[in-house]
Amino acid sequence: MLARLPVLPEFMRAPLVLTYVASKDQEVDTRPLFRLLSGEGRSVGVPRVAGRGAMEWRRVSGLSELAVGHFGIREPNDGAPLLESFPEGTVVLVPGIAFTRQGDRIGYGGGYFDRFLSTFGGVSIGLAFDFQIVETFELEDHDIPVDIVVAESSVYRREAQASDKPAI
Repeated sequence: MLARLPVLPEFMRAPLVLTYVASKDQEVDTRPLFRLLSGEGRSVGVPRVAGRGAMEWRRVSGLSELAVGHFGIREPNDGAPLLESFPEGTVVLVPGIAFTRQGDRIGYGGGYFDRFLSTFGGVSIGLAFDFQIVETFELEDHDIPVDIVVAESSVYRREAQASDKPAI
């Protein structure tokens, strides 16, 4: 699926890519993207837990600027610059346990990405293995879909709906 990601128009145009760093076996490994993006001179942001249920994004130039933090997830070091706003065209890569072809997503239960996605104005892209694509599952009121799901064998695009970003 990482081969499909760099050719997406939204990804190609993104001046800033916000990405998780895989920490679980079922997450698509995003580490190879760091070399690609830095080689193109594009900025990368990685999330850092900023309190209960909240995360902030910090600019990093490489994996060496990360350390194991909350929940065993690699996070930016304290000195990494805080990203307080995101330029137009910013893309966020989102992990998940399961996705539908319509962009619905089950996360890991903390709501961190759902809270962020509820106010994010850029393009959200879920990265999934084919086995993580399911027909349907029970959604909760706070679940926020992604705009695009990139899987091993396909790319799925969500049709925008007015109710996609409820208040959290």
